[in-house]
Amino acid sequence: MMAWNVIILLATFVAFASASPHNFGSYAVNNSKGYQDAAKLLLSGIDFTIDPCVDFYQFSCNTFLKNATIPPGATRIGTYDQSQQLVNSQIATAIGKLDNTASLTEKITAHGYNSCMQAFNAPPSDLSSKLNTLLLSQIGGLPMITVGWTDMSWDNFWQTVGKYESQYGVGSIFSSYVSVDYGHTQQHALYINQGALEMPRDYYVKMENLAQMDAYLSSLVSLVQLFNSNLGGTVSNADIQQMVTDTVQLEVKLALAMVPDELLRNYEQQYNLYTLSNLQSAYPNIGWTKYIQGALADVDPNFQQDHYVVVQPAYFAAVDSMIGGKRVTQKQLANFVGLRMLLSYSEFIGGDARKLSRQIRKFEQPKRTRRVINFYDEASQSCVDYMMGLMPYGPGYIYVKNIPNRDQVVADVARQTTLVIDAFLNMTHTLKWLDDFSAQNVLNKNKQLIKNIGWPWWFSFSSSTYIDNKYHKYYKGILDIDVGDYFNMTLALTKAYQQTENFGLLETKPDREDFLDSPAVVNAWYIPERNSITFPFAAFNPPYYRFDFPQAFNYAGQGGTAGHELTHGYDDEGVQFGPGGELSDCTWERCGWMDKNSTLGFINMAQCVVSQFSEQCCPLKTGNVHCVNGANTQGENIADLGGQQAAYKAYRKYIDVDRNGIEEDRLPGLEDYTPNQIFWMTYGYSWCMLQQEDNLVHQLLTNPHSPGMCRVNQVFQDIPEFAKDFKCKQGQPLYPKDDQRCHVWTDAPL
Repeated sequence: MMAWNVIILLATFVAFASASPHNFGSYAVNNSKGYQDAAKLLLSGIDFTIDPCVDFYQFSCNTFLKNATIPPGATRIGTYDQSQQLVNSQIATAIGKLDNTASLTEKITAHGYNSCMQAFNAPPSDLSSKLNTLLLSQIGGLPMITVGWTDMSWDNFWQTVGKYESQYGVGSIFSSYVSVDYGHTQQHALYINQGALEMPRDYYVKMENLAQMDAYLSSLVSLVQLFNSNLGGTVSNADIQQMVTDTVQLEVKLALAMVPDELLRNYEQQYNLYTLSNLQSAYPNIGWTKYIQGALADVDPNFQQDHYVVVQPAYFAAVDSMIGGKRVTQKQLANFVGLRMLLSYSEFIGGDARKLSRQIRKFEQPKRTRRVINFYDEASQSCVDYMMGLMPYGPGYIYVKNIPNRDQVVADVARQTTLVIDAFLNMTHTLKWLDDFSAQNVLNKNKQLIKNIGWPWWFSFSSSTYIDNKYHKYYKGILDIDVGDYFNMTLALTKAYQQTENFGLLETKPDREDFLDSPAVVNAWYIPERNSITFPFAAFNPPYYRFDFPQAFNYAGQGGTAGHELTHGYDDEGVQFGPGGELSDCTWERCGWMDKNSTLGFINMAQCVVSQFSEQCCPLKTGNVHCVNGANTQGENIADLGGQQAAYKAYRKYIDVDRNGIEEDRLPGLEDYTPNQIFWMTYGYSWCMLQQEDNLVHQLLTNPHSPGMCRVNQVFQDIPEFAKDFKCKQGQPLYPKDDQRCHVWTDAPL
């Protein structure tokens, strides 16, 4: 593994000290480029007419919100999105400069990217016949437009359902995936998961979403009618409308059978081990042998493992009952499966299909086994994102390779992360409800925490042998596909992705240092079953970090991210997993390494956050917009609260230790604001986002993260250090009385 901690750099301090700051009274203003750029970013959001103690989100973001424009093809624009767009642009530029000395990985990435660019910039091609012949023919064609369609054997049907998942990335009745075995973390397991809906479950089961369902149905009918016309079909538009309606009604039934997200936070209830024989006995109307054969079609035939994890038994019981009770026919199921395939590859239908597909997939349900590829009207953005979704480490390798000071940045972030972790552990020492036994378990878990920073250990920028020949071995055939054959390019990339990042993992031992996504993604994550935090290199950009920015900015942004992800290891889900990622101390009803009294204290802490976010309606209810669901978002809200407090304390430690107590210089144009205030302003700015109403509604229904306005105001009201730094008066909205705020992961007095 890369030795992140071999050097502790104080280069930022040296750079700032040499920037010839001007003295203004008792403090200095630094006019270096880094300080100027940091100031410009914050000033692009700030509205000085807003009292920061009343509404800090509006104070930090009003100017950004007034001036921002949502790009064509998008439904939101935030400072986070702008950062990803910048990274994508850098990758596109680097691809354009590749020559014959490029590595195999770079050449494959460029080949796929160029194929996408050609297709994007050309008039939409009608490949309906190819789509029908190569893909839909495996279920005998799409039944609703195939005259004379007849049932196939159930064995063939179930094998095709599995094959659609493993070779084409299309989930339908099921949406299985491979991950670390929660009970035996030295091996992977196949997790047999409930079905794949096109939209989040709430859209199907709640009456207030009828308008969205009507729009979905209308676009779906138009898409099938276009496909039928392209094939020269004879089925009438009226018949298609009826059969699509019937299929969506089946989709609603499947949605009703699914377990909602808020009930999927107890991993003991999700970890249900079955052998093949057990599956056949429990759900006899499902063809398990053939389904698993299809799902593992590209796994080594010599691989032997007869245990599977069923994530939601109630869902499979419902599907089994529907089939056994003759309440659903094979034709109805095949229509549902076929529509899932058609939607996944609808860009190849031609005509208005791209527009219709965008309307349908606007609120696509996030998938575990394949990144949802974003829609951009700009070709290079779209095509970088396309490659990021299907070959994550190709664009990631190109991106990191082209950053000259990458090692300095990683060393700086590693030092920062160490201080944040130390600060969080010190916070836990103040907790009255955490007894010695549970406190020791916190320390034990932290000792085994894996810190993935920047890029995977197997990235080498002097030799590409490993990434070319081992990691990307399934991608080598990509170069044999004609750059103009975007259809087969997409199929080949999808299959290689499934072999490398999903079903093919069954043949390998889990690697806790696996990043699980591209280093070119502006994001970060904690994985409980690996006990790892991961910070891709692309996250080290504004609005979170820049090497020459003041550390008040960097600790608030990237440091806050580090604290956030670290805190996930100790949220309502994280406490269920032990130091090595295994489910810990499981009883018949739950898992967790806290003792009974500490667990009660933790539950009370979490419930305070749940109640606060549910009762203090944020965002304000208007039209279809409703309040955040405190239960759904509790893990992320707890992480925001714990993480930002840890980052602040880490920043103050940095000032005391790394700068010998000398405060940082002030920002030009923001001379009246202390470094501590800049810390809070940076966090506020990082969540500025302009959203269309339907995007906000979608987030509230599906996303475990609260909207930006809530992540700022509702977090800061629980952090008294914020109120102290801005000299708020107790009783103002962001400085409530002590008994009116939640104490998250600290009981220390101010």
